[in-house]
Amino acid sequence: MLARALSTAVDVLFPPRCSGCGAFDTALCEPCAATMTPASGPGRCQFCCARWDGGGNCPRCVHMASMEGCRAAFEMSGAARQLVHDLKYRYVRTAAPVMATFMRDLPGGLSVDLFCPVPLHASREKERGFNQSALLLRHAGWAPVSDGLRRVRRTDRQVGSGFSERRTNIGGAFAWTGGRLDGQTVAVVDDVITTGATVAECAAVLLEAGARRVWALAFARASFAFDVAGPIDD
Repeated sequence: MLARALSTAVDVLFPPRCSGCGAFDTALCEPCAATMTPASGPGRCQFCCARWDGGGNCPRCVHMASMEGCRAAFEMSGAARQLVHDLKYRYVRTAAPVMATFMRDLPGGLSVDLFCPVPLHASREKERGFNQSALLLRHAGWAPVSDGLRRVRRTDRQVGSGFSERRTNIGGAFAWTGGRLDGQTVAVVDDVITTGATVAECAAVLLEAGARRVWALAFARASFAFDVAGPIDD
């Protein structure tokens, strides 16, 4: 709570600083923006946007087969990674509109019927003061938005956890509390997709509620080493 209060005070009293280099008066300067690596095009998995030079889908997204795919704006590195961390861990809300600007074209051609931010548990959202995924969604201007996807169980923080630990941790953490989604295409919105365990669990809940298709949209995609069983740095 103290960290959140101090962050709010800093936002009010001091001008924004570039997440990449620390330059004043902007959350992201043009030179730092130019260094961010797009998470689309050649050398990326066509399903989940992670780095991949092989044929077909990369091994990172096998467990997300029930989804239609993931779209992300940038690789989780450099200034993009710092923007995610500034918003999520330092509560620098001025990062959100900048990140959302790069996300606005992600749903292009998908005919999305409903957008759902990945929910935080009520206790964690109270600690942080906001849900970063909902904040990004709002600044991106996507509609219609539903809050029917709820986190019904508080989970352990996933930073530094391995792939299997994340899947176990997030299992059963979400529920759909809205009306039936029969035949709808739903987009789940998050700040970063690391292993995909969170968005995959959200998708399972939405499909059970009747959704026809589920996509995941995020600012960043982490290309974790899929052949390593240890902790994943995100």
